[in-house]
Amino acid sequence: MSADEILTPMMVQYHQIKEQHQGEVLFFRLGDFYEMFEDDAREVSRLLNLTLTKRNGQPMCGIPYHAAKTYIKRLLEAGKKIAICEQISLNQDGGKKLATREVVQVITPATVIEDDYLDAEQSSYVLSISFQKQGIAVSYADITTGEFSLRTVAKDDHYGSLLSVLEQIRPREILVNEDDYFLYQDFQGLLDAQQAMVSKLPPWRFSIIDGYSLLCNHIGSTSLKAFSLEEKDHRLSSAGALLWYLRETAKTSLNQIESFTVVEENHFLHIDEASRKSLELVSNTSDGSEKFTLFSAINATLTSMGTRQLKNWITRALTDVDQIRERQRWVEMLVEDRDELSRVRSILKQVLDIQRLTTRIAMNRQVPRDLTGIAQSISAFFHLVDERYQDLLPTKLEEMQLQTLLQLASEIQKAINDQWQGPFEEGKVILKGYDAQLDTLRKTKTGGKELLDSYLQQVKEETGIPTIKLASNKILGHYMEVTKTHAAKVPATFYRKQTLVNAERFTSDALIKLEQQILQSAALAEEREKEVYESLVSKTKDVQQMLLSISSFLSDLDCLQSFASTAITHQYTKPSFAEEDVLILEGARHPVVEQHLPPGEFVPNDLTIKSTGKRFCLITGPNMAGKSTFLRQSALLVVLAQIGSFVPATKANLCVVDRLYCRVGASDNLARGESTFLVEMQEAAHILRTATRHSLVIVDELGRGTSTQDGMSIAYAMMQKLLSMNCKTLFATHYHELARIDTSAIQLLTLQVSEQGGEVKFLRRVIEGIANSSYGLNVARMAGVGRDVIKQARQFQRQHFAEYDFAAMQPDLFSAATEGDESSYTAFDTNESEVIDALESFNIDQSSPLEALLFLKELQEKLQAK
Repeated sequence: MSADEILTPMMVQYHQIKEQHQGEVLFFRLGDFYEMFEDDAREVSRLLNLTLTKRNGQPMCGIPYHAAKTYIKRLLEAGKKIAICEQISLNQDGGKKLATREVVQVITPATVIEDDYLDAEQSSYVLSISFQKQGIAVSYADITTGEFSLRTVAKDDHYGSLLSVLEQIRPREILVNEDDYFLYQDFQGLLDAQQAMVSKLPPWRFSIIDGYSLLCNHIGSTSLKAFSLEEKDHRLSSAGALLWYLRETAKTSLNQIESFTVVEENHFLHIDEASRKSLELVSNTSDGSEKFTLFSAINATLTSMGTRQLKNWITRALTDVDQIRERQRWVEMLVEDRDELSRVRSILKQVLDIQRLTTRIAMNRQVPRDLTGIAQSISAFFHLVDERYQDLLPTKLEEMQLQTLLQLASEIQKAINDQWQGPFEEGKVILKGYDAQLDTLRKTKTGGKELLDSYLQQVKEETGIPTIKLASNKILGHYMEVTKTHAAKVPATFYRKQTLVNAERFTSDALIKLEQQILQSAALAEEREKEVYESLVSKTKDVQQMLLSISSFLSDLDCLQSFASTAITHQYTKPSFAEEDVLILEGARHPVVEQHLPPGEFVPNDLTIKSTGKRFCLITGPNMAGKSTFLRQSALLVVLAQIGSFVPATKANLCVVDRLYCRVGASDNLARGESTFLVEMQEAAHILRTATRHSLVIVDELGRGTSTQDGMSIAYAMMQKLLSMNCKTLFATHYHELARIDTSAIQLLTLQVSEQGGEVKFLRRVIEGIANSSYGLNVARMAGVGRDVIKQARQFQRQHFAEYDFAAMQPDLFSAATEGDESSYTAFDTNESEVIDALESFNIDQSSPLEALLFLKELQEKLQAK
């Protein structure tokens, strides 16, 4: 006996559908529940803590369909995909009724569009990767906004370029050719280390020919030349797989994707993965949140669209000076016109996320409040926009288009009940007074008693029977009851329905018609309300392109006003861009650090790197003196300038930077089997291999992950290489010996330190010169390391420092060193060390003259005892 013969028809149907959705949890609709069976039931019951039951011996668990969103969200967070299988219609099957079911949607982390599953301030990307001879084809799309981009990245060592894109885009899902995934172990490890869900597709999904056909069909064109894509463009391999995946999961229209953008790498400031993380542009390295990031420091956006756009701008800084200056022009206008800035901010507060609202309507997943949100945003747009903002609109809207938008907004506001927050429900959506036909049907439905009373009064007048009654029951329906005294007066056109002892019950054609009208009015009212609602939805779909144009305008303007608001609040200045390759910052401040210090406490610093001369800055100084802050702030100011923002400085003049490197801090990557020092050297190698004259290189403490001799040698060699490359470089180090080499082409900078009475104070000011000491023991003491440990460390330092002579081991590095010269070192015995320790720790400011004399006498006695 076959399995199908022993299974019920419903379970046969279940297995047929499940066979097509092996990788998803199948939500199988049964009445008011979504049921899961067999392996799905076991897994879901465990993940969601649901009771596991049985049906015909098969494991089973279920959830109410009206509460499904809560459970779906939890499954998505657990890394699952969900296939929603709904009852479509009822068919006859062997004399038994079996519902026809089909999967209407596959829900995955990056293909959901409902607010319940989305973070309003985060983009939701699916990214597709395909290995090609020309490089790695990468495509990514945000189905919630309609963005769809294609690009090529180099297949370099350790996949550095691909990692940079992944860090920039931060996809929620990654699609990959399963052959590539299993063939390249290092690539597999890279993907498995990502936070995104990874879906492996068969190789033929990445066909260039199929990709070209899919994209052409989607936009209804015979070619893709309008998007700079030829028929055999290798990028179509990843794009085709991505578009197929989106269509398969959505199971509906993707009309919000109206175009394809080919991203050219040289259009944006290139920042590698490690540098992006180190600079903490949109997430910090401690907990991954937005706290203490560049984004948090400059974010004054008022819409979720603007917030997402600001993150995009920060991660995709421009290299086109004209585009940068265009943004600056808008920021400057808003900074100078405070009243206009206030007006813009006030109106933007009324704008909803019409990007995602429009997408839901395009995909037929809307609820009534989405329409009211669009109408509200359209109204805000018309209150905001005037002639001066025409240039900011991505597509100029003609007068007729503007009138269409105004008419739509007006209709929606008159028609839709903005207090209703749920899905469409008869009687709750369309307002009274908008549609006369609907109002009549509703009156019939809710005013049936009035109609019956009116008819009864008419019958009384026509028959002269004052005691006639009108009533109803479940068996007879509506009827008129007449006592036998007046039965002779009943017209012959009435039909007798029932005879009682003292009365007769009748009906009439008019009463039957009225009864049918009342019974049908509810269904007719619902049908008409749906027609009116769908008509408004259709009208909204017709202006989709205009709505997306408005959303782009509003999100851009929100970013620009955010720049202006931040500039006013924190006294930022407009940077200027020079033709010469310079980086000149005066009174520069760290945009994040200064906001977390009391006003006026942050110490500004200058930096001057000209097109010729000393373009390499060697920065020495102890920890806690501010080296890393100075380095990072210089890099962050470049990013701010190249996204079109003003910067925290009194003056900034720079040339566009093509690549920004930030080799700062020590970190490992155990998931990839890489130690701290290996990661450090990989990052150093990447800089030396890819930096150009127009790059900015930030290096902090290179070579600290190995022995002093090896580390200093590597740092020295990298210095020499960077000097020969002539790129703008800030090179911070503890290896003060590096400043003994020929420094004619190097700016020597250090962090100013004040030493008074054995106390060390870091002034945070960058000055010309070389640090005298690393002050490591002082910092250890400030950090709370015990005095006994500090004392032992100092003794060891005095006893063994003279034994260390790097100049002798590296004679070519420090020609100024003299072999055996130990004149600068002094060895102390135990008593002398104790005296010095006591002197350094004695607080003169808080001691009386008598206490100081007694302390001095004690020290003398210790020395005399020697």
